[in-house]
Amino acid sequence: MIAVVSSTVAPSAAPSHDGARTTLSPEVRLEQTRGTVDSLVARGITDILIADNSPGTWLSDRAASLSPARILCQRQPPVRNKGIGELWLLLSSLDELPEDQPILKISGRYRLGAGSDLSLNGGEDVAAKVYRKGASGEISTRAYLVRNRSVAALLWERALDEMYAERSRIKGPRSLLRIVRNSILPGDDAFHYSDPNTISVEQAAYTAIGRLGLRLRPVENLDIEGTLGSWINPTVKE
Repeated sequence: MIAVVSSTVAPSAAPSHDGARTTLSPEVRLEQTRGTVDSLVARGITDILIADNSPGTWLSDRAASLSPARILCQRQPPVRNKGIGELWLLLSSLDELPEDQPILKISGRYRLGAGSDLSLNGGEDVAAKVYRKGASGEISTRAYLVRNRSVAALLWERALDEMYAERSRIKGPRSLLRIVRNSILPGDDAFHYSDPNTISVEQAAYTAIGRLGLRLRPVENLDIEGTLGSWINPTVKE
């Protein structure tokens, strides 16, 4: 098994769609990412790839502090929607992932606990914590398991497609108004700064699994813990 950690240890100062990208220093975020690596090693996962899109060389200059993880520093612009940015980051890491091994995707600075039952049985393609909302739902994208690189590529590409497509879907008068406005004044979206005009990456991944016909194993006990990087830095457990 290989773990791929989606990471931004030293974020850009440019705001995301929901405000400042972080209220934590790069030093604190690096220490928390060290905790991610340690939690994976404790579970016997030593093949770890940290895919990070921090600008500059701040993290690459400190890569040794995250051993045995390998650091893949990606140069990409600070996308306002962090979910879209994460999917581009994961897609950019595909060439570094083996073809025939399960891939544990975990968000940077989260720790995987000993009680997690993330596993694949038989011919399942994805194992994830599922939250159902009526006829739709979402998965926790903080940590999930996919069967191999081919499945990961399908999932990440389709989830990205779902997020981009949402802006063009007509669900009522407001969405129609937005589409008409954007066709006349592209880039001058009145809703741009308060609303990313798309579904969340959690919803997109759940929808992608269904549309692709991937076999999903719902996980009861995800057992991860971490600290959010913005707002008031609450500790999150799933």
